[in-house]
Amino acid sequence: SEGVLARGKVVYDKQCAICHGEKGLGNGKLIIREDGSEGAYKAIPPAYADRLAPMKDGEIFHSITYGKNLMGSYASQLSKKQRWQVIAYIKAKQKAAKATAAHAADAMATK
Repeated sequence: SEGVLARGKVVYDKQCAICHGEKGLGNGKLIIREDGSEGAYKAIPPAYADRLAPMKDGEIFHSITYGKNLMGSYASQLSKKQRWQVIAYIKAKQKAAKATAAHAADAMATK
């Protein structure tokens, strides 16, 4: 529902965007500062978007709960409900981005 997505966005913006970026591209302020210089982590992981997009909801939940690679656990910061709200928000953003890309490709094909 819209309420779940709105709550997911609030949590994402507060807890996730610092690393994952506003659009989920892995370019948050800890990776790349606003002035363009390197942040605390030196680079966006290779193939970041390619690995994240196909992850199933349960895999994302597990990553948020227990951590993955450089990302630590957020089990103590986010309730289970908040984790699922964030996942719903992420998946909705991915779906919207995919639809926008498909629409742009269709528009280019008809030119």
